[in-house]
Amino acid sequence: MSETPSRATGEPVPPPDPNDPTTGPGSASPVLHRDPLTGTRSFIDQQLRNALRVLAPNLRRYSLSPGDRIYGVGANVRAVSLIERGLVALRSPGSATLMLLRDSGIVGDVEVMTETRAEKEATALLDTDIIRIPGDEFRWLIQRYPEFALRWTDAMACRMAGYERRLLDMLAGDLRAQISSLLLHEFADSDVTRLTHQMIAELLGVQRTSVSRVVSHLVQHDIVESGYGHMRLRDRNALARAALGYSTGSHT
Repeated sequence: MSETPSRATGEPVPPPDPNDPTTGPGSASPVLHRDPLTGTRSFIDQQLRNALRVLAPNLRRYSLSPGDRIYGVGANVRAVSLIERGLVALRSPGSATLMLLRDSGIVGDVEVMTETRAEKEATALLDTDIIRIPGDEFRWLIQRYPEFALRWTDAMACRMAGYERRLLDMLAGDLRAQISSLLLHEFADSDVTRLTHQMIAELLGVQRTSVSRVVSHLVQHDIVESGYGHMRLRDRNALARAALGYSTGSHT
């Protein structure tokens, strides 16, 4: 079997160990999931899921209702939480929403690895299912399986890019451009989003009524549809122009 160059060094690496759940025959090639500018989705590929099966006896699954906290500000976080389904907001002490995480998002890993208390809270916004991995078990996986560590590093990089892009959204220009930029990336791989006007307001640090006025303007120009608890994209090009600051309907 031919050896594959390491992406880190370019040097050949040995064939996969059939007993390693992250690289053996049961693992799949990494499947990257989008991480839009809002940072609403982290990623976890099949290799990482296979590695987590090693911990199956110790994993705890929890169902959360809207408003339930995974952890609060100042908490001593002792477990890493993987979102199986749902929506979780990371919020600062002032209740500003820093990021939204959906399926496969990871929370608590930074606090576990750095052994620091939480500086933000993680709260479910919708009915949400999570898996909790004890901190010492998570550390063991990082040390034991290089591929697991690589997957986690990739997820961290996506999350950091999400924070950076969130900042860019907030600096996009006027409120219409900011909301359009946020929605453009929210619609990256789907024409439907479950972001509400209130969620957008918290992400941008503005009043919900201001968001509603801008969204109504986009609806009037047939750029998006807005319904209860969801929005649908109708004209991607027009939304992109609005995100760049062009007046609605401008094709310049």
